[in-house]
Amino acid sequence: MAFTLASILAGLGLFFVGKELLTSNLRNMVGRNVQLILSRVATVPLLGLFWGAVLGAMIQSTAIVTFILVGLLTARMIEPRRALPILIGGNIGSALILLLVTLDIRIVVMLALGLTGILMTQGRLQHWKAALSAIFGLCLLYYGLVLLKSGTVPFAQSDGVMALMAGLDGSLAAAFLIGAALSAACQSSITVALLGIGFLGSGLFSFEQAMLVIYGTNLGSGIVTYLLAGSVQGTARRLALFQLCFNLTGCVLLLALFVAEHAFGVPLVMALLRAVSSDIPQQLALSYLVFNSVTALFLFPLVGGVERLLARRCPPSPQESDSQLAYLSPETARDSATAILLTEKEQLRLLERLPRYAELLRQADTPARKARLEALHEAFVSVHGQTKPYIAGLAEGDLTADSHERVYRIVDRHDRLGSIEAVLHDFAAAAPLLEGSTALAAIREALTEGLDALLLSYVEAMAGDDPDDMALIERITGDRGELMEGVRRNFFNDAALELDRDEKMGLLQLTGLFERLVWLLREMALKAPFEAGTRPALDAAE
Repeated sequence: MAFTLASILAGLGLFFVGKELLTSNLRNMVGRNVQLILSRVATVPLLGLFWGAVLGAMIQSTAIVTFILVGLLTARMIEPRRALPILIGGNIGSALILLLVTLDIRIVVMLALGLTGILMTQGRLQHWKAALSAIFGLCLLYYGLVLLKSGTVPFAQSDGVMALMAGLDGSLAAAFLIGAALSAACQSSITVALLGIGFLGSGLFSFEQAMLVIYGTNLGSGIVTYLLAGSVQGTARRLALFQLCFNLTGCVLLLALFVAEHAFGVPLVMALLRAVSSDIPQQLALSYLVFNSVTALFLFPLVGGVERLLARRCPPSPQESDSQLAYLSPETARDSATAILLTEKEQLRLLERLPRYAELLRQADTPARKARLEALHEAFVSVHGQTKPYIAGLAEGDLTADSHERVYRIVDRHDRLGSIEAVLHDFAAAAPLLEGSTALAAIREALTEGLDALLLSYVEAMAGDDPDDMALIERITGDRGELMEGVRRNFFNDAALELDRDEKMGLLQLTGLFERLVWLLREMALKAPFEAGTRPALDAAE
């Protein structure tokens, strides 16, 4: 019994580690090329369904398929209606892993496990590390399921489990609920489906009960997906709701077919499974595939209506437009000259958000203010990150001699924008350190008002084409090191002021961040202006 429990535990451990390796590495491998392929095939629903199935079969995880689609939706590379067929196909493809486990391919898996493990340790293959790690994870996942399967039968035949299950008295409803509950608890429908197959092999479950355990796992999986997506809002939430809708629809359809076949003797799913394979574990594995396939065939023609219902249920969130690209898309980025212009527009759009941080500084330190600050930061990071692949694509296009310099400034400016926003976010987060200080209230207000005026003038000058405005930016972004050092020295040396530790740390942090921010703004104005040749060069030494 100890060896049996160890086999089950080892199988679960290998399964979850393998799943994590597969998921994390495939997520890192999903680059712009994969996204572009999906965005193109999604224009034809049947192609989206097919390639969704291919993607689901390759990565064996609807969670990763959903992750990819959320990224495409956020980047406005695909419409929500076009994403749903891909998700339907992903459900079909990901169901193949259970069928694979019923096949005896342990030798192939062990060979792949050993080979990828050796290759992962070779330093010269580091650029293949993500792909090798994903294959290694898939092998661990498979081998963990094999161990789990081998340990399930003796575990199910133990006296305690037999006595516990005897109370079910062949109940079909209980088998369905057990599958749903275990799937929700384990957050893995495949693991629980294997338990059902193992229980059938031990004689603990009938074939019909094992089928209902597998059907129940889909209900539990859908509920978990919905609960885990509780913090997701807007368009992306539609995918989680659609996945729940997919699983609920499948349960209703397949349970109706099961009742018709079991109660009235109509040859349907079970008759089909027996006709396809004489191996009972394979029949049950196929029932998992049939569940997803039948549901897909039913929902596919209804995608348009379902998407409209989901759109009313989950309208775009206020933050969503701030988190998406406004100008760049796969279509607009095909022409190099257009892509350069639109990339600069996206960067200017990011620059124009910076004064919002100064506005937050005037608000009291409350949970609502912190939430607004983090929402502003996350939206900036989202757009900044989505723009990067397009910027990388600029260098790959056919560029003229003039546009090479412009692309260089775009790359340089993008890095500087990220650094400026990070410092602004830290400054806004640290400002409450001085909010309750009477002694430092004046300096906090001076820093806030100075920052607000600086950012407004800076954005206006960078967005415009007036040399006088840029000359003003040159003056107001001069070196502030001596000024900030003087402020710190005056407060620390004033005997009339007794600053506590938090006040001292707050003063040091805010003046240091302000000094760095001014320097970053000046560097971007000097080295990465938005218009080349339209402003006089700024003298960095002045």
